[in-house]
Amino acid sequence: LLDLLQSNSDNYEVETEISPGKGTEFQQSITLAGKGAEKFNVESKKLVELEKSNSSLLDLLQSKPKAENPKIETAKFQTNLQPNQENETNNPKTTSERNSILGNSYRVMTSINRAPIMETVNDLAQTETQALGLTHPLRLPGRNNRNSATTIHNPPTFGNTSTQKKSAQITTGLNQTPNNNTVPNLARVENQKPSSTNSGFIIVQQTTESFPPPVPDGTLKTNPPPQIQPKSSNPLNFPITPEEVQIEETIPITLEQAIDLARRNNPEIEIAQLEVERSRASMREAQAALWPSLTFESALQRIESASGDLQAKAQQRLAESRGTEFIDTDIQNFPVTTFDNTFRFDYDLGLGKARSARIGIAREQMHLRELELERVSEQLRFDVSDEYYDLQESDGRVRIGEAAVANARKSLEDAEALERAGVGTRFDVLQAQVTLSNEQQNLTNAFRDQRTAQRRLVERLNISQLINLTAADPIEPAGSWPLSLDETIVSAFQNRAELEQQLVQRDLSDEQRKLALSAIRPSLNFFATYNVLALTTDNLSPFAARGWADGTTVGFNFRWNFFDGGAARAAARQSILDQDIAENRFEQVRNQVRREVEQAFFGLEASFENISTAELGVEQAKEALRLARLRFQAGVGTQLEVINAETDLTRAENNLLTAIIDYNRSLSELQRAVSNLPGGDLSDTP
Repeated sequence: LLDLLQSNSDNYEVETEISPGKGTEFQQSITLAGKGAEKFNVESKKLVELEKSNSSLLDLLQSKPKAENPKIETAKFQTNLQPNQENETNNPKTTSERNSILGNSYRVMTSINRAPIMETVNDLAQTETQALGLTHPLRLPGRNNRNSATTIHNPPTFGNTSTQKKSAQITTGLNQTPNNNTVPNLARVENQKPSSTNSGFIIVQQTTESFPPPVPDGTLKTNPPPQIQPKSSNPLNFPITPEEVQIEETIPITLEQAIDLARRNNPEIEIAQLEVERSRASMREAQAALWPSLTFESALQRIESASGDLQAKAQQRLAESRGTEFIDTDIQNFPVTTFDNTFRFDYDLGLGKARSARIGIAREQMHLRELELERVSEQLRFDVSDEYYDLQESDGRVRIGEAAVANARKSLEDAEALERAGVGTRFDVLQAQVTLSNEQQNLTNAFRDQRTAQRRLVERLNISQLINLTAADPIEPAGSWPLSLDETIVSAFQNRAELEQQLVQRDLSDEQRKLALSAIRPSLNFFATYNVLALTTDNLSPFAARGWADGTTVGFNFRWNFFDGGAARAAARQSILDQDIAENRFEQVRNQVRREVEQAFFGLEASFENISTAELGVEQAKEALRLARLRFQAGVGTQLEVINAETDLTRAENNLLTAIIDYNRSLSELQRAVSNLPGGDLSDTP
């Protein structure tokens, strides 16, 4: 069959038929178009043979030349499974269309070795092709398959991808009937046998991608609902009536929309943006010293000197004492009117290096503000993600609490029915009542935490106070991490804004040292003036000074404060010590970054494995609860067994929820650990 398919370039049709029973049976037929329309059947009763068959077909499609352009026209998947057909556990209520507690659909995954790379999948159809004709019906313990749609994904992985074999996953969505008192699996996440020591995990790729860096205008263009925006743009506005703070509407919001709104409205990031603008203005102020200064002064004044009047009177007394005749024109105290205009040109030749040091200080301070804006933006994204996951977790706790209350109420009804029938005891009823009371209190606390998480997210996003928020994203793994631990650590070292801030702080201290030393260095300024003077006087003498005149002045100013008692060198010493402090802080932050990366990576791995473990625990707990109730209703079990089974189920549900939320938090921490402005250029050594 494989040889025939390899030699045939015509269209073909793949048809799979499932016949469940005590064991899984299937029939898979392949019809070749053209050349006699030959049809071949493949039958097996073992699931492993099905996997081998699909793997061989997928290998065949990968190996066919691109020029042949194989085309799959039709893909049919038929099954005889009924909605309530029993599975291996003989439980007709173990399938579910949606998770009654966490509210998400099933996603079942299996791995096929040597699957096509992304380019090969694109050649077959699109990046993600539904109903590709390689239908892979998969039967898992405790589940029935029907109406399955198969999708091939290029596998996201975390670990060392350089030595990993090419692989793909077939992700199958299952529509299943709900169970009223149990929690079905959230996401079937399988462990694939690793092809290297660092590439042992593959999970289903979700549609969410890695958080992008902020675009120039600070938004992600998600177009959140307009009613979420604040009613007033005035930051000093505050409500004064109860109606202005009453919640009017509850709106679901995705994580991406929440991050977008935070970047638009959060006051912390707005302050950081204003500080960047202020530092840019300061930079421009320092750069102005590179240009000469031109000044113009104009003065109009009329002068009648008091000392001149006294001098004239003294001359009059002297003349009278000598007996000489006093003439009024001898008096020299005449009022004088002047109109003086001066143009001045000044330029610092930069001999003392003070000008370049001030420019360097302004430049490094601006760089610090830009890095701080990046840090605030990335931290805000992380905080929003964390609070969004808090909201998802609180929603999950509420659903789990509601299911626990329903289970406890059902147990109470069973205990009361047995008591009325005379086969139960009052003690069993009291135990059930206490359990129901405890679960109701837990549900009340869950509602409290949910409302608190909703208002905390509203506060973080700084949106309208009349709006309440709920999480629109399903509770499921948010994605995958493509790098190994070592690669992640190196990437964090190269890209973290906090590390670059310490290097910039070191450069800033060096510029401050230069500025301090410039105080005891020579300075040289060039200046030139042009003066225009108009003068009039009340002196009628033809020899009195009057009229217009102009003049120029050109020169250099040299200044050298060669001794200041050691103040300049002491200030320079402070800057040198600041450099040492920045380098030591760089080492401290570097160690902290590594610890954060390792902690998040270890948490991601642990949560990844916990998801599968918790899924199995939920399945086991729900089956244990079902059996405990059957035993209790049959009179061979005790109420305590039912209560313990209910407690175990609630604990298992909480463990599954915690594992998924912790996984998403760890993924967000890893994204935060390697975040920085585009480029991320750092020197190899301090």
